[in-house]
Amino acid sequence: MKKFVYIVILLISSVSLVSCDDFLTTDNKSNVTDKKYFSTKSGFESLVSNAYETLRDIYASSSYTTYFNAGTDMYADGRNYINDELHEYETLNPENSVMKELYTACYKGIRAAYAVKHYAPDAAVDEILRNKRVDEVRVLAANYYYILVNTFGGVPLMKEYVANAQTGYPRSSAADVYAYIIEELENVIANGALEKSTARNGGGRASLESARALLAKTYLAAAWDLDKKEYFSKASQVADDVIAGRSLVTPFADLWKADYSGDDNEEFIWDVEYDYATAANTVSGGHPWSSFYCNHIGGQEDHGKGSTSAFIVTLHALQCFERGDIRYEVTFMKELPDIITASNYWYWDWYRNGETFIGTPLKRYYPAWYETEEDIENWRALDPENRKNTWILPMSDQTRDPQEYMPGEIDYEAFVTYSYGGAPCRKFDDSNTGSYSNKTDYRDIHIITLSEVYLIAAEAYLKAGDEGSALARLNEVRRRAQLNSATTIDVDVVLKERVCELFGQGSRWIDLRRTKKLVEYNNLYNPQIRGRAQQVIGGKLLRPIPQAAIDANELMSSEDQNPGY
Repeated sequence: MKKFVYIVILLISSVSLVSCDDFLTTDNKSNVTDKKYFSTKSGFESLVSNAYETLRDIYASSSYTTYFNAGTDMYADGRNYINDELHEYETLNPENSVMKELYTACYKGIRAAYAVKHYAPDAAVDEILRNKRVDEVRVLAANYYYILVNTFGGVPLMKEYVANAQTGYPRSSAADVYAYIIEELENVIANGALEKSTARNGGGRASLESARALLAKTYLAAAWDLDKKEYFSKASQVADDVIAGRSLVTPFADLWKADYSGDDNEEFIWDVEYDYATAANTVSGGHPWSSFYCNHIGGQEDHGKGSTSAFIVTLHALQCFERGDIRYEVTFMKELPDIITASNYWYWDWYRNGETFIGTPLKRYYPAWYETEEDIENWRALDPENRKNTWILPMSDQTRDPQEYMPGEIDYEAFVTYSYGGAPCRKFDDSNTGSYSNKTDYRDIHIITLSEVYLIAAEAYLKAGDEGSALARLNEVRRRAQLNSATTIDVDVVLKERVCELFGQGSRWIDLRRTKKLVEYNNLYNPQIRGRAQQVIGGKLLRPIPQAAIDANELMSSEDQNPGY
């Protein structure tokens, strides 16, 4: 596929930031005859592959966590800082490079998707396949527009591939963008050209199931943003169409197995697909998710795993997990051996030994916030010889030095800035590669999951005024986590459940913005701006449209910039 993608890039060009053309259109700068090549079956399929490849520009980007989770209640600065502008808001401006990167990647994906539509009529494929591929890329483009409107508000709408350079596109309203996404997805669903589901076949292809799931997400967001209560009802109905009477039957731990065995489960509705067995580059051709949400826990020479050392879980997020919630130990690694060059112990030994460190001397233990002294002593008693000297690092306001083992207590917020500080996230580990490199995770990246659809339905039913149905959907997620059923529900309850079920996967910033909780939750729980969120966020309730995009677009001006910038 890489060879095909390279040819496609030659034909439809790459992205740069020089003119409006670079954000929104394509221009054939090669001597290859594009129409001739893309009219062949292999050429057309390579164009489709290129459209899917653009998903990696966002979901496999090292900036993924910054795109969607900076400036929220769940993640804090670690040994490395989160992007200050996006996490602390005060200095955020339209020159922010990360937002320019996201904005550009979305339009690159839209352009690649609509190139497929453009060349499809002449492609040497049968009508069934042609219609299927066109509808697949319509879902891709709709997903990119969903990201754009939920991050930047109204944006320029490009609805077709344009082969020649354009001088500008006006900014459309958020209402128009939502209307376009909804129209596209409803048409795709009505056409019925897509497979019903691709989850068990890798999940990488858009399907009717993923189109409906994205439509439910879109109706939910549009209901909040446009103040259309009837859209909450539509969101709940479409989400129930996706659920289709199914329960969450696969144990949470089996879904998130580090050996990929859960990747093709029916709950993973739509993925960015990876395959280590067939990867052309098994050294650095994967994605960095294994390194996310984890502080430095030893260098390459120290038998550790790669880590970004940023976006460390906040105490608030940890405390969203209740005692007995089986998702906690699937999400976080609670035990670490002495990971140093002189030892023979590795982080990855936990997987090699059958997901246990029994028999291995342990250096650090990160008990869940609800564990008592008795719980910790019971834990030591399971392997007393190897746990008698383990350094206990409480997940509480006052904890201990995780690095130098100094006596006394330190604040949790200082604790997470140390190496080994914070509970390491293991949810996205790749045990087949077991590498220190940040690009050797070959597990699928899950864009939409069935449990998220349950939570979409819960939120939509709640806002539509049907609390009974909202509780039923929420409690199906809690049942699988082996928790008691909730008896009351509000937006805070749904957001809390999203922390536990979707830790690391979700777009927390979008969730808080959508539910009008951005300022409140940052004020309460973002360690960097606690107590002053209203002051520093102010009117910055959307991300800034990149100044480069405005300057390059003859039909946009400074008047099109979002409030607060």
